[in-house]
Amino acid sequence: EIASCLVGSEMCIRDSLWRAQVGWMGGMLMWVAAVAILAPLNLGGFEVTAQAEPGRSVQDANTTAPVSARQRIGRAVRTLVPLYAGLTLFLWLLLIFTGQGALEALAHAMSVMATSGISATGGLDGGTGGILPEVIMAVFMLFALSRLTFSSDTVTSAQGGLRTDPEFRIGVAIVVSVPLILFLRHFLGAYDIPGDAPFATALAGLWGGLFTVISFLSTTGFVSDYWTDAQSWSGLRTPGLILMGLSLVGGGVATTAGGVKLLRVFALYRNGVREMQQLVHPHSVSGAGAAGRRLQSGGAFIAWVFFMLFALSFAAVTLALALVGVSFDDALVLSIATLSTTGPLTQVAADAPIALIELSLGAKAILCTAMVLGRLETLAIIALLTPDLWRA
Repeated sequence: EIASCLVGSEMCIRDSLWRAQVGWMGGMLMWVAAVAILAPLNLGGFEVTAQAEPGRSVQDANTTAPVSARQRIGRAVRTLVPLYAGLTLFLWLLLIFTGQGALEALAHAMSVMATSGISATGGLDGGTGGILPEVIMAVFMLFALSRLTFSSDTVTSAQGGLRTDPEFRIGVAIVVSVPLILFLRHFLGAYDIPGDAPFATALAGLWGGLFTVISFLSTTGFVSDYWTDAQSWSGLRTPGLILMGLSLVGGGVATTAGGVKLLRVFALYRNGVREMQQLVHPHSVSGAGAAGRRLQSGGAFIAWVFFMLFALSFAAVTLALALVGVSFDDALVLSIATLSTTGPLTQVAADAPIALIELSLGAKAILCTAMVLGRLETLAIIALLTPDLWRA
């Protein structure tokens, strides 16, 4: 889209602002829907820790009358929309104070909160640079790593809040470990290069990796203005497969982020640890408690079912794109970008940016279907289309 107008021009900024607004409203819609619709039905990631089956609500003996869907949606709107709009406004003001233009800062603020990755200047390196705007945006991207910043709805939240939340902890672990590995790779690549690289260049490369990792993990997709510093420092390119893997993992449950979701990854990890323990001690009993045993067994099983459905969707979209003439490499990138709702992957993950405007009408129709499928999730669509669950 940016190729159709002069980057930085008033017309291009207004067009990008409109797209950022649409993405912001879509993020708000999915946030409200996740809390008001998917959570009561134990879908959208809540099925991993809930006691009921996916698509069925937990029957509470103390509940005298069921709450209608309209009441739940109204309550979620009154609670979440002011918080969503207030955080966007606060981020917008902070970005203006760092020197960004008003329209540029507004597009970035809405894109960060909705994790849409839409920029009015073609990316962070196309506008007002500097590390301060990126630090501010990175802090607000942390909201996409855990729903416990605004909610306490599943059994994992009763174990100490955000400090012990598994989603937030595994997200922080990824944000810390992956940039360090990338930095070490570039450091070893630059070790044999003659001359002394400035220490500031190394720190800039480290920050570029840190910001870009948290951006793609939250499925926002902004690339740091310092992302190329580490590559120019060592002469090594960062494989786009790493960014695709981060987008595939995704953010937290009931957030605007896409992907498989961190809670499902955590459930599979706990199940794998438990299985290895039983290989050493076959008759051991898990001491994780009722909630932990639910996560290790039933929760991990449901997470594995979703992962298989996601993998089948990924394979189907890739094959469909290949059938309409898209190259296999581009089809892989486009499939992950649409299913994880990380659009900027199309510009940075492949060897060359993918020109979406040059794709055929059939390919664009497939991508539209994949984006809807990735945003609503396959398991939720199957559950909501099952007639047996309509009365639940």
